[in-house]
Amino acid sequence: MNVTYKETKVNYVCFGKGEKNIVYLHGWGGCIDSFMYFAKNIKAKSVLVDFPPFGKSEEPKIAWCLEDYEKVVKLILEKEKIKKYIIISHSFGSRVAICLASKYNDVEKLIITGGAGLRPKFNLKLKFRKIKYKIIKFFNKNAVLGSKDYISLSNVMKKTFSNIVNQDLSEIARKITCKTLLIYGNLDKETPLYIAKKYNKLIKNSKLKIYKNFGHFAYLENSEKFLKDCLIFIKE
Repeated sequence: MNVTYKETKVNYVCFGKGEKNIVYLHGWGGCIDSFMYFAKNIKAKSVLVDFPPFGKSEEPKIAWCLEDYEKVVKLILEKEKIKKYIIISHSFGSRVAICLASKYNDVEKLIITGGAGLRPKFNLKLKFRKIKYKIIKFFNKNAVLGSKDYISLSNVMKKTFSNIVNQDLSEIARKITCKTLLIYGNLDKETPLYIAKKYNKLIKNSKLKIYKNFGHFAYLENSEKFLKDCLIFIKE
């Protein structure tokens, strides 16, 4: 199934039955398969989205911002006539989930694992890297800088990526009122524990679970525990 947003086809799947509706939002570079195991093992009507340009979704024709991804999810929910739902999200998907939960009362509960979206702490090494990049760009405007994942993106997706990572969600997270479960791995280098703890403070009705000896993909590395924690939280 798909919807079209800004001339871009966005793929999604919808299956299952139950008292609850659950929307699964994957991380950057992921796809529908990222949460398929959980969707098949949690009794509910499940909606899994391929965020453009990943999975079977098209690449946007122009650069998107976080709000565009949020609107895509709303468009899919409207098409499926889903009015109340729970969100289970990872990393980038949690950015979208936070925006949705902060704006709409139709989000009943929110589960975030490895959620991104907050400014990193001051890091001297990172500061020097930024200065180095600026110097290189000054002498060579055509130089391509960044991580391997960033360099491999098209120009449209580079701009999209930049729009997303430069948006701080602190004030948006403060507006969330639904019950929220935060699950982070203590070895996560992408979204370190200080981010988890800050979200725990910003989101009033939240609780934090830390998976020891697991990293950014703790929900997959420790899938049985994640499934159990989700089921308990959903039934509360």
